[in-house]
Amino acid sequence: MDGIEPQVEVSSRVDANASDVWARATTAEGVNYEMEPWLRFVPPEDPHVIEAASEGEKVRLKIKGPLGLPLGHYPLQIKEIEEGTRFLEQTRMLPFLLWQHERTIEQKDGHSIVTDRLGWFWKPTFLDPLVRVGVRAFFNHRHRRLRHGSQVS
Repeated sequence: MDGIEPQVEVSSRVDANASDVWARATTAEGVNYEMEPWLRFVPPEDPHVIEAASEGEKVRLKIKGPLGLPLGHYPLQIKEIEEGTRFLEQTRMLPFLLWQHERTIEQKDGHSIVTDRLGWFWKPTFLDPLVRVGVRAFFNHRHRRLRHGSQVS
């Protein structure tokens, strides 16, 4: 992982081929499915928002919490992408000076291994143990949804 060291890693076996997992996990619908009911991104009207983000452009996504509570904007920016297998997102967002999310998807004998590595940099590092618990819980939730979604799509 370039940039900062991951502090949380979550990995799952998904009963679908890697290309199908990639196609779903890199769309607003797929990401929202994983995050619901806790968070939801509302992308701009432009259907090429992921392409723009993957070309290094910052894309401002609205964030909504439970019950549609507005939580502000998220400046999505993809730093690296290996189509079908990996992306690296690095974003400056409050409270973090830098948030980093790397996802890899590997094909393995009829299923996929999806791994998310998360890291961040901010001033109150003494809170990192607490943040690790929250980030791990959120990504465990996303992976449960990801595994379930592969069976219903």
